[in-house]
Amino acid sequence: MFGRPMIRFIKSSLRAKRGNLLIWIAASAFSLLAMTAQAQKAEPYSYSPTTCEFEITFPEEPYTVRRCEDENNLKTCYDLVSYTKVYQLDATVNFRVICNPIDDSVYDEYSAEVMKLTLKAMTKDSVVEEFESSFREEENYKQAGLVGEGHVGRTPTIYIAQMWMGKKSVLSVEAELIGEPMEGADTLFSDVLKSVRFEPTQKQDTVSDQEE
Repeated sequence: MFGRPMIRFIKSSLRAKRGNLLIWIAASAFSLLAMTAQAQKAEPYSYSPTTCEFEITFPEEPYTVRRCEDENNLKTCYDLVSYTKVYQLDATVNFRVICNPIDDSVYDEYSAEVMKLTLKAMTKDSVVEEFESSFREEENYKQAGLVGEGHVGRTPTIYIAQMWMGKKSVLSVEAELIGEPMEGADTLFSDVLKSVRFEPTQKQDTVSDQEE
């Protein structure tokens, strides 16, 4: 009933159907991956622990690691928050953030000069040339900033360090833009820095309660 020509025809038809099936499976898998990627698209993440009077927002959740200067003293422990975004190996954006509670007396002790000197000490291993430093004081917080040039290997970087000090906590931000100018990298770098803000004053009560 089935001669060789018929068998060859059936095999050819099966190969064609199998090919169409594989194409359909691949297309379905691609669509599913696209839908999954869209469903899992990263959302902006605002970092502001209960003991911190400040907030900073990243494009997605950053990496957090617990560090202790003295493992026998929990008061020396803090969370180091870091975020890195690489753009096609041409540009990289790095952020390092720390926010710790402080005593009431610290706020008055840290003048503009002291905060600027603290930033210089904090960036002495990262900044090879300082371009500008700044300071401003608002009703409930002070903010000092430093802009300079750093190097990663032979690649120059833009390095910005900020210190935000409230009555109950202090936030340090180190931001580094490495590599060639790229609109996406430049925008992210600027947007994250502009997102830093002082939280509403009612949060100060929460900080006080946790210190007691």
